Amino acid sequence: MLDVIIIGGGASGFGCALTLASVEDKFTWAKDKKYMIIDDNNSDIEKARFYNLTGVDFGISGSDLLNNMKTQLANYKSVEFNRAKAVKIVDIDGGFEVITTNGDYRAKIVVIATGMHSFDIECDGVELLEHKDVLKPNKIFLKNDNLKIRDNLFVVGLASGAKTMFAIANGEGARVACDIFKIWTGKPMVAHDSIKN
Repeated sequence: MLDVIIIGGGASGFGCALTLASVEDKFTWAKDKKYMIIDDNNSDIEKARFYNLTGVDFGISGSDLLNNMKTQLANYKSVEFNRAKAVKIVDIDGGFEVITTNGDYRAKIVVIATGMHSFDIECDGVELLEHKDVLKPNKIFLKNDNLKIRDNLFVVGLASGAKTMFAIANGEGARVACDIFKIWTGKPMVAHDSIKN
């Protein structure tokens, strides 16, 4: 069983996965954790160009940014990327089973990062609401309390009701990763890197 499955490979999904994976060799509690991103290759990032992101090339294309994030994530052995579409999330003993178009995967925690256009994954306890804090009509978000739908089921990024800004969505993914660290350790945790002397 995986520790965390992230459904969606956009800004928030990568923010969560990278933060989770980045501690794989830093703490004993993180050493054997395993993560998976399940993504259907339908991110809005592909259609964008970015001029207002800190720390990346000015005017970077969305496809280049996605490739950079995939390359960055490949530095960590604890996370795998699975090209598939999630169709159902089922409660099982000790976690969830995510049914996809190319197999079924089990995890103790699931993070939904599917965007604001639609949500067609069958899942008990998920309630769709109209996303009114965006410029385009007919967008949705998943009802949540501080990014939590229910125990061990989280939502991040545009699917959580966040504004349609890459930095905001990416930060929500990182924030939920830190919330997951707290579940595992029982205390506030973050993923800081530092220059070693």
